[in-house]
Amino acid sequence: MTETHGGRSERASRLTVTASLSNGVARVAHGKAAAVNLIDTILATEHTRSETLLYIGDREYYSAPDGGPIPNHQFRITVSSLRRVAALHYSDHDDTDMPHAVTYDPRQPHPEVDLIFSEETGAVFPRSALIPITHARMALLEWLETRKRPRCVEWIAY
Repeated sequence: MTETHGGRSERASRLTVTASLSNGVARVAHGKAAAVNLIDTILATEHTRSETLLYIGDREYYSAPDGGPIPNHQFRITVSSLRRVAALHYSDHDDTDMPHAVTYDPRQPHPEVDLIFSEETGAVFPRSALIPITHARMALLEWLETRKRPRCVEWIAY
């Protein structure tokens, strides 16, 4: 059980979200309010050439092995704010059931939008991974609470 201090859990007070944004800028949010603000900024951004990467923990994450801790899980997000859709990829090497997953919307037809999966390779998300931005926001808010793959949206192995 997590200790509480003045009604807030110690874990929540240490919440740190590190983001590599689609525009190449890195941002760090300390605490839940700042993390929610960062998520809302990401979901309002049209991702035209690159994806956003998110990491959660009790401290900042870095990309260089000698620069600090390396996360064991990652959220990859791409958004078309104009079309009001997003696609999420979650990887967690401790998840033995589905270590790599993308969101899944079984409804047909899928939006005719290509959302970038990897700027480096040019790969795009499968169109079945596109979900409404409101659902992506719910999933990301759940992730802030659980630090696990959200259950409020559907996922398929990827």
